Amino acid sequence: MFNRILGWLGRTLIAAGVILLMFVGYQLWGTGLDEESHQEDLTREFAATVESSDAGTNTKGTSEQDPSTIAATVAEELSQVDPATAEATAAPREGDPAGLISIPKIGVRNKSYVEGVSKADLRKGPGHYPGTPLPGQAGNASIAGHRTTYGAPFNRIDELVPGDQIEIYTLQGKFIYEVIESPAERRQGAENKNWGKGWFAVNPNDTTVLEQTGENLLTLTACHPKYSAKLRIIVVAKLVAEPAASAPTTVPDLTPAEEKAKVKEQTEDLISGDSNELTPAIAFGAAFLGFWAFIGLIVWLLRRKFPTRTWFPVYLLASPAAIALLWLCFVHLDRFLP
Repeated sequence: MFNRILGWLGRTLIAAGVILLMFVGYQLWGTGLDEESHQEDLTREFAATVESSDAGTNTKGTSEQDPSTIAATVAEELSQVDPATAEATAAPREGDPAGLISIPKIGVRNKSYVEGVSKADLRKGPGHYPGTPLPGQAGNASIAGHRTTYGAPFNRIDELVPGDQIEIYTLQGKFIYEVIESPAERRQGAENKNWGKGWFAVNPNDTTVLEQTGENLLTLTACHPKYSAKLRIIVVAKLVAEPAASAPTTVPDLTPAEEKAKVKEQTEDLISGDSNELTPAIAFGAAFLGFWAFIGLIVWLLRRKFPTRTWFPVYLLASPAAIALLWLCFVHLDRFLP
């Protein structure tokens, strides 16, 4: 009896370990499928926006093409727009596509970025910090992105060095930023661990990197080190040409303290989980376990009645439904976790 209990316990621990590894695999690779689907929708949506604007001519008829071709066509079209004469644009609604970003050095090609940096926004792709200038316009524009999950668009930004280019495409045209050297005062700790020639790390609550300095900058932020949210990696690039016009705003000016509090709230949202996702995660997890228990009971009964037959195919037939339940559990669990 004791050996049987130990056997069941061992199998349970092994199964739990396998499920845990599967969840890690989902976070590292499965979330990329979610991001890829969002990117396809964002690219088509942004292409439609470009088509309906003064910039759109060659984008007409691209809706049936694959997303990468559409993005390349949009980027080429926007490259023809003169930022000096382009009309001022206001920020889109949060969650909507705001433009394209390319970082040739690290293999980022025409990735759609959205307005907003909530966890839901960053599941779609890189996100522009609301309240900071739009990329291409005067001031310090800021974009956040993941390094290890949801397509990991900023996975390799620690490889950027001074002089590397970042390309931004908006309705106002194409804008080129060049990575600048990390400030000496930011080089704290070990080189290549806490800072590099083109980047540095800060605490998650350090919002000074998003402040306006009077220069036309693009600040990229992501979690650091990889597979951890302990710090933030910061890459700063400078606009190499004159900025485009900025749309007038009717939003009341915030005091420095209010602005800092707003930005802090946004940065905290980057690592906060959604507590509403715990219930469906538990529900789908319980459904997964209950389903396998039901299948196990059926196989046990069949074996008792037909002991000479093999019933392993029953598990194979049940696998698709079980995988679907486990996948949904992982989706909601990932959204719940910070």
